[in-house]
Amino acid sequence: MINLKENIRNIRGSIVAIGFNPSPDKVTILGSGFLAQGKIITVAHLLNNLTEEQVKGLKANVMVEQKDRDLERYQWFSIKLVPEKYDNKNDLAVFEFVEKPPVVNELELGDSETIEVGQDVYFIGFPYASQLINDGFGITLVVNKGIISNIKRDGLDATYPRNWFIIDAISNPGNSGCPVIDVETNKVIGVMSISFRTKSQVQANLDIREPMHIAGAKPINLAKKLLQ
Repeated sequence: MINLKENIRNIRGSIVAIGFNPSPDKVTILGSGFLAQGKIITVAHLLNNLTEEQVKGLKANVMVEQKDRDLERYQWFSIKLVPEKYDNKNDLAVFEFVEKPPVVNELELGDSETIEVGQDVYFIGFPYASQLINDGFGITLVVNKGIISNIKRDGLDATYPRNWFIIDAISNPGNSGCPVIDVETNKVIGVMSISFRTKSQVQANLDIREPMHIAGAKPINLAKKLLQ
């Protein structure tokens, strides 16, 4: 029997927030990532609009202690991009720690070729993390649940690799780079990449983008190939 609550608890320490912390009262979170095979997997578009110096200054906020009753402690650790493992086409990037945390809890990677439409999944990351920190909530890990609604490939037949999982859930800014987990196996089957938005019909005179109940994730096999 699947114990989703226990499964989520077991992987929380493997999700990291990626950003900057020049001072305790000035924190910027760009997105999420997760630990696997000795590396940090995330999405390439987190680096968009960053200078070379800013990329070098990136850090990961890692859970270093998890106590009962939802008490968690995070700490910043310096990370560096692995240049040969940056795939802008598939929106994937791999980092490694400059200084390793005392405890590293890694996620197990599944096989995205076995996933079918209708499978239950959940994703867990740091949406609107900077805003939540500024509002007094602290670093906040958020879980969303949905199903695989569609699967897209690079071409028109099955010989082409899968390159998108479409999920019927809302993904907000900050979730980019977080893992998409198969509920049945609790293994990573995708990397959250895109949230779909539409122009607001309520405030038509303002450029407000309302979230659609659709998100897009990159199949984990693309990241596994990058890790080789």
